[in-house]
Amino acid sequence: MADDGSPDAPAPDPSHETVGAVATDSARRTDDQPAAPTGVRSRMVRLAVGWLPDGTPVRRMLTVSFIDSLGTGMFLTGSALFFTRDIGLTAAQVGLGLSLAAVAGFLCSVPVGRLSDRFGALPLLVALQFWRAAWFFAYPFVADLPWFLVVCCLAGAGEWAAGPVVQSLLGSLVAPAARVRAMAAVMLVRNIGFVLGATSATIVIALGGGNIYRVLVLLDAVSFLVSGALLLRLRGRLAVARPPATAPEPEQAERRTRPSLRFLTLVFLNGVLYLHAVILSVGLPLWITTRTDAPVELVGAVVVLNTVLAISLQMRLSRGVDGLRPAASRQRRAGFILAACCALVSLTGPAAPAVAAALILAGTAALTVGEIYQSVGAWGVSYGYAPDASRGYHLSLYSLGSTGAMIVGPALLTSVVMPAGLFGWLGLAAVLAAAGALVPVVVRFRRLPAAETTQPV
Repeated sequence: MADDGSPDAPAPDPSHETVGAVATDSARRTDDQPAAPTGVRSRMVRLAVGWLPDGTPVRRMLTVSFIDSLGTGMFLTGSALFFTRDIGLTAAQVGLGLSLAAVAGFLCSVPVGRLSDRFGALPLLVALQFWRAAWFFAYPFVADLPWFLVVCCLAGAGEWAAGPVVQSLLGSLVAPAARVRAMAAVMLVRNIGFVLGATSATIVIALGGGNIYRVLVLLDAVSFLVSGALLLRLRGRLAVARPPATAPEPEQAERRTRPSLRFLTLVFLNGVLYLHAVILSVGLPLWITTRTDAPVELVGAVVVLNTVLAISLQMRLSRGVDGLRPAASRQRRAGFILAACCALVSLTGPAAPAVAAALILAGTAALTVGEIYQSVGAWGVSYGYAPDASRGYHLSLYSLGSTGAMIVGPALLTSVVMPAGLFGWLGLAAVLAAAGALVPVVVRFRRLPAAETTQPV
């Protein structure tokens, strides 16, 4: 690992090493007391900021992600009450709008990804942030259902399309081996920002007056404006020279940018594994409140446990994912661990309240670990299959799996899994385990032409 690749480099002189060791040992003996505080401070600094990726552009991206998620946490905490109390919509109408927003995002992600390849990921992300700001500023002026659906779709299109563009931009800021780690840092920062935003909004709602929900929506719009403005300051730092490369023949270039059947299969398998998000947001709350004797307060405990574990484990579980095979291995683990979560939940129906609560919390812990492994594996697989020339297109196409899971997942859980009870959860466990096991099989025999290998930028 320490080899510099130069076979003719002279070997180090052992006598120098001995002298250095003696000098170091002497210094250690004569200066023990001052060195200890420095070591403690050094460890504290490493603990506080050691997980941050190197480089100002990447750290600025983390700041942008934090501000974005801070506003999102505020908005989501008060959005249901804003839509129902301030606008006067029913819960069913709100659900319809959110579903249409996801469909709009599904339809727009790939075209936006192509635009990011043509004009650059940074300009597209800036435009998306300002686009989202405009439509969130429009929310307080919505007066009826038709306009709500229009604004929901336009805001949702930007919301769902932004994720792959962020991933594409990070791919141009860091070397290939560090991309998954950088995405994990972004996810960690987003989780922290979301928690702080949601907590702040909860306090403000408890203390605020009648217009507080509109204020929260406008603060989310402001967060998009601020993050977009910060992204503009990255423009001067992205002038990175790419290594010279020979232009491929048109037919060869088209073949490289065209998604293969293997890639589309991985898109589908990732969508199946992404059902963990639906289990957390829809499946567990409904199951706890309607099918178990566990206390209703357990729903809040599930969210808190998931958030705390995600923040604590995100960076640790993302280590060592620097290629397709390690990424596929993480998705296999995700499938098996998510299957264990479903198996634990399946036992809670007839259980006593305390037993049901313990099983639900254990299942939540398993779900969180599976969630992290799924996301880490997905970043590694999608980066591995995305050529530099069409990175935005491939990443946005890969994201259709997770978007599709959020569209069909709620109906799948409420109409198929939950009515079947024990066998429904065990069936879902089998599907998740099979999806995870198939990812390494699909990846294993992938052949990459030498000219297609990704180069650092």
